[in-house]
Amino acid sequence: MVDLNLGWIGWLHTAACIVAMFVFVRVILLRKGGAAHRVWGRAYVISYVVLCVTAFGIYRLQRFWFPHWLALAGLLVLASGYLAARFRPRGWRYLHIIAMLLSAYNLFGGAVNEVFLRVRFLRSLAGGGFDSPLLGATHFFVSLLFLILIVVYITATAVTSPKRMRRAMIEENS
Repeated sequence: MVDLNLGWIGWLHTAACIVAMFVFVRVILLRKGGAAHRVWGRAYVISYVVLCVTAFGIYRLQRFWFPHWLALAGLLVLASGYLAARFRPRGWRYLHIIAMLLSAYNLFGGAVNEVFLRVRFLRSLAGGGFDSPLLGATHFFVSLLFLILIVVYITATAVTSPKRMRRAMIEENS
């Protein structure tokens, strides 16, 4: 039914992925900028770094290939989003939300691949390959969801005044 033939690093990678997905959903639903957002955001960063670093240790094909490049790209996107929030250059909110949503898209897109790879029923529906229309359609809907989230959060950021955000942060931390 499900192929769970994983080594210890694969299990650690899977656990970090599940934690990152759970934490991402929590962060995305929290009010932005508050103490809870920062704490859960750090948990997301840590779990995401663990999942990317462990991805480098998974060599099913005995070579560095596409998923490893995605892990490297994920770390670069995550770092840019984290550093934007940490150092707050001009326009940092836009960079932060776009980078964090792109890192989450990388995470959830990888989960789609893993589900199609490991669940035999889905693998048979997809014809066993990564060029399946079903897999492509699933990725299309996941990417569409994240594109919508990016547009919604950019719009919300653009219409929220910095004064109002500062006031909300002060109220939450009091």
